[in-house]
Amino acid sequence: MRYSQLTGEQLLQALSESYSVVAAITKYQGFLAGGAGLPKNDTARIELMTANTKMIEKIRTEIRVLEHELDRQENVEKSRF
Repeated sequence: MRYSQLTGEQLLQALSESYSVVAAITKYQGFLAGGAGLPKNDTARIELMTANTKMIEKIRTEIRVLEHELDRQENVEKSRF
């Protein structure tokens, strides 16, 4: 999806949802790192931690793109006045 097609409100909503997902994944990683559930040397636990880390990085990349587009739209609005 091209973010330039979104309104400022839609961009803010997407940012809010993205931050919520990062927070949820981070909380889950804390649970996994705490040793509850799966043993610390369990292959599945290690794979989950790796996958979560990769997903957080992808979401953070999208957050930067969303923020850039929001800034761009705000600058366009400011230049109109």
